[in-house]
Amino acid sequence: MSKRKQNWFISITTLLVFYLFFFPTPTAELAVRKHLFFSLHPIKVFSAQVKGTGSTSFGGAKLYYVGDVSRSNIWVKKNRLGYRVIADGTGP
Repeated sequence: MSKRKQNWFISITTLLVFYLFFFPTPTAELAVRKHLFFSLHPIKVFSAQVKGTGSTSFGGAKLYYVGDVSRSNIWVKKNRLGYRVIADGTGP
């Protein structure tokens, strides 16, 4: 691989990693699954069932429930870029 192609590959990979870590996701369920992954529950990302409860009492955020996780209640809020997890805990 030439030096120029290698630089492009590194640049694009760096931008994609930056986007995945720091930018909001397009759906609320993906935001919950991303939060599970970074909370050291990588297997639960694929196996857990995410349920939206419809409650919006926490500053306009929506409550989602994920079973079999220690912090099973996750609050997700939408902004102009997408959805982001703002809080998690054991109860609403």
